Amino acid sequence: MGSGRGVGGRRWASSGVLLALAAGLLAAGSASEYDYVSFQSDIGSYQSGRFYTKPPQCVDIPVDLRLCHNVGYKKMVLPNLLEHETMAEVKQQASSWVPLLNKNCHIGTQVFLCSLFAPVCLDRPIYPCRWLCEAVRDSCEPVMQFFGFYWPEMLKCDKFPEGDVCIAMTPPNATEASKPQGKAARHNLGTREPRDRPLPGRAAAEAAGQPLPPAPPPRRSALEFGGAT
Repeated sequence: MGSGRGVGGRRWASSGVLLALAAGLLAAGSASEYDYVSFQSDIGSYQSGRFYTKPPQCVDIPVDLRLCHNVGYKKMVLPNLLEHETMAEVKQQASSWVPLLNKNCHIGTQVFLCSLFAPVCLDRPIYPCRWLCEAVRDSCEPVMQFFGFYWPEMLKCDKFPEGDVCIAMTPPNATEASKPQGKAARHNLGTREPRDRPLPGRAAAEAAGQPLPPAPPPRRSALEFGGAT
């Protein structure tokens, strides 16, 4: 389902830099639909030259990048936060996730995935919040397991920040009721308010009084999921 290279890849640098949002960040258009949480990161800037073999550039999100072409902003940084250095590689890897997006397993799936596959153009990388990863994982992994897949190592949630500047969730066209509440939505510093997480898998089905799903088939390679419907 994406490159096997982890988000905490060998090319990352630890510099203890306090990230700050750029002035006017996503101030216009639908890009303003995104929320951020402030925290201290150990990730250096793109310009440090330690992340990628080529300098970063801000490019248009192409229409045929189906996972992210309507995500709410029009430009992305390349290389991305999964260390994909060419648009061809981004398209190939992102295409494996389009079927999961179409399952509508969580309202924040596109925001979470595109924050990594097609990160918004900033001077420094900003990663998805850990709680967003956990919410998407808990809702979508049961769907993946039905098709014989599991949450990949490259998206392991404990790799993402809990209290730094991070991508929270307000996807495009979200209703007011679906937007995040509490400290994350108001850009406040400090720890986030506790959030209830969905029951995973069989526990969720039992709690809802629904029939239990069949046991997942044998695990398959990530790329095969691109053809699942």
